[in-house]
Amino acid sequence: MKKVLPYLICATLGAVLSIVIMFAAYRIHTVPPVPENARELMGVLSNSFLVPGVILAGAGLIVVASNGGAFDMLAFAVIRFFDLFKKDVKGKYKDFHDYREAKKDRGLKTTFMLFTGLGYIALAVIFLICYYNV
Repeated sequence: MKKVLPYLICATLGAVLSIVIMFAAYRIHTVPPVPENARELMGVLSNSFLVPGVILAGAGLIVVASNGGAFDMLAFAVIRFFDLFKKDVKGKYKDFHDYREAKKDRGLKTTFMLFTGLGYIALAVIFLICYYNV
């Protein structure tokens, strides 16, 4: 259950965001909140699944980049900057190498965000194909 729960939470958040986007699209583009034809419905579904997919997959990619060390220098610089304002406190890390060694074991698992986002993007592509073929 612990392995399925993050996927379930991401899928639920994506579904809620998709429903909100669908509701907003129906309210903005049509006077009655019912699509008039299947082509319009497929367009709205494609748009509403693409947004949460991009958000989830993008967040997953940012965390993957962070786990790879892309933002380590920036984080170390911010820590050192705030250490300048502390009184009589030596920094926790002597140099960047010590910081990297201490941070090496701390990695977030992000496959659930990445795969859930890619699933939503795949649904959006399926609805887009249906949109152009209807």
